[in-house]
Amino acid sequence: MHIGKFTAKYIIPIGILVFIAIFVIGVKFFVIKVGVDQVGVRTIIWGVKRGIVQRDYGPGWHRAITAIDQWDLYDGTVQTLELAKEPSRIGHDERREAAIRTADDYDVSVDMIVKYQIKEGEAWKLRQDLGTGERYKVIVENETRDVARSIFGRMVERDLYNPDEKRKRAEECKIQLMERLSPRHVNIIDVLILEMRFDPQLERKIKNIKLAELDNVLNKSKALAAEQRGITQTIEADTEALAQKIVGDKERAITVLDAETTKTTIELLAEADKYLVQKKAEADLYKQQRIADGTLLIKKSQAEGEGLRREALSGLGGDIIIAMEAARNMNLADVNISSLDLNLLDVDDMATRLGVTDTRGILRVDPKTFKQIQEMLNQPKTPDTAKPK
Repeated sequence: MHIGKFTAKYIIPIGILVFIAIFVIGVKFFVIKVGVDQVGVRTIIWGVKRGIVQRDYGPGWHRAITAIDQWDLYDGTVQTLELAKEPSRIGHDERREAAIRTADDYDVSVDMIVKYQIKEGEAWKLRQDLGTGERYKVIVENETRDVARSIFGRMVERDLYNPDEKRKRAEECKIQLMERLSPRHVNIIDVLILEMRFDPQLERKIKNIKLAELDNVLNKSKALAAEQRGITQTIEADTEALAQKIVGDKERAITVLDAETTKTTIELLAEADKYLVQKKAEADLYKQQRIADGTLLIKKSQAEGEGLRREALSGLGGDIIIAMEAARNMNLADVNISSLDLNLLDVDDMATRLGVTDTRGILRVDPKTFKQIQEMLNQPKTPDTAKPK
């Protein structure tokens, strides 16, 4: 029982240790890791199919059985070749600048950088053609120096300080390196020219030439500046004259517009006054016509009324009115009336006697009495009237 408990207590840790040991041994002897910046090439050295496997292996774990598989790892990133007198930290090795002999026999040192990369999917071809190791880097450097001597060697003195010429030569270097290194499974990314250094004699000569050119450019610039100042002054004078002309034209235009506006205003006011007078005359004429029409209507109405009055007076109504006027104007102080012969309370008889006809149209008043009544009517009224006796 005691031995069984001891076995159960230690069997799990022992199993874990054994698993770890097997994993470590397996990693060491059976697999290999390709980094994220690497490309792997596998060579089978023992078995039915021997030789380089015709494919590139990317980052990750791959089979690497000892004595069967052989692996070569290459840099898969963009690499830098720096040819400079004092190389920076970009390059991995201490390199010297490219020495050039120009076409006019001057020694020139060129500091340059070449960016390159192993072609994608062709690392196994590079391993097959060039063998193991970093021999391809030596080939890239040798080809670069050779191309630089060929391209920059055709330059002459005046080209050495011309930036456009330098960029042109760098582009030619890139094209030639691509043509030479493409069969070696290397792709050229870019070629950069950092600096060109000359021997002291050439440097002094170039400096003098450059100073002379700068003096020439300065003199041309001064002459051009003087010419431009003259042009500027001419332009300023023309501009001032044009501005004055514009101001004068503007003032004249304002004066003309003011006169035209005043004239238009006067014409409009005259038209308005004329229209007002015309309308007032028309209104006065219309008023006079209406007054005349009204007066004529009144006259017609009066004439018609007088005619109607006369017509009314010619009949029974006229008799009655005359009788009433006679009675109203009668002065009883001058009339002697016999109560026996005249009954004052008999209205009908009194009306007849005063000139009103009877129903048969016969006057009841004798002519003598009617004549007296008319005479009384024609007499003026007196302020005092006598009462009847």
